[in-house]
Amino acid sequence: MVRLKAIRSAILLAPLALVACGESVDPEMAAICRMTLPALNAAGARIAVTRVAPGADARTVRVEYSVTGGQGASPAQGLRRRYVVCAFSATPPSGAQPDLVGIDTDTGPVTGASVYLMKRYWLSTPEAREADPGR
Repeated sequence: MVRLKAIRSAILLAPLALVACGESVDPEMAAICRMTLPALNAAGARIAVTRVAPGADARTVRVEYSVTGGQGASPAQGLRRRYVVCAFSATPPSGAQPDLVGIDTDTGPVTGASVYLMKRYWLSTPEAREADPGR
């Protein structure tokens, strides 16, 4: 009887375990996506990551965060809830970090040229790692 209960529990919990496995996010992809946040928000903004999850498509990461203050922000704006979805190439070179190929935000997509410039002049710097609001 005890064995039957254990088997029944395992069968009932198996789908939950599969869902939990499906919710995993590549840590390097998550870090790269979080590092875009300071570049996408006003200088001096206080950013707090509230959730990191897989995006709707394969090889995407969604970062939800709140932001307050920042250059040009009025006190009336207060806390703003925002999100960013980062898309990565399907096959990065072996041993290389994931390749960011697109960014979409709550205010719309970031242009390809802006993504390129962000990768070249921000994400490749030590300052970007230090400014990661989720580290």
